[in-house]
Amino acid sequence: MILFVASNPSRLNKDPLIPMVGSKSYKTFKKWADYLSTGSSYIVMNASNKVTKDSSLLKRSDYELELIKLALEIGKITKVVALGNAAADALNMLGVEYYKLPHPSPRNRFLNNTVQVEAVLIDCKEWLNKEV
Repeated sequence: MILFVASNPSRLNKDPLIPMVGSKSYKTFKKWADYLSTGSSYIVMNASNKVTKDSSLLKRSDYELELIKLALEIGKITKVVALGNAAADALNMLGVEYYKLPHPSPRNRFLNNTVQVEAVLIDCKEWLNKEV
């Protein structure tokens, strides 16, 4: 099972406890997750449940590190993917091995380069398929 860790809820989320649903990032994330998981199941959670205007406003003290640890312990997680810098920072604090993807926000300029995005997704998929 793949664990995707996003940063924090958008104010557009339908429910702040359900990552990305209702936000502009959801369509891109769903497309990526479907491509990357190919038959495997996955879950997605936020590094923080604090709603902010921008994930750069998060502080390290806002991270829900215990919830991430719990998900890793009780879920049958085989691989972890960070969606953006805040998620990667939280996972670094826990010492978790992960693959870092850009955040799927439409405000992320990285997503303007479709060739670059495709290359990162292919690389991530290869990493996910490597034996643990």
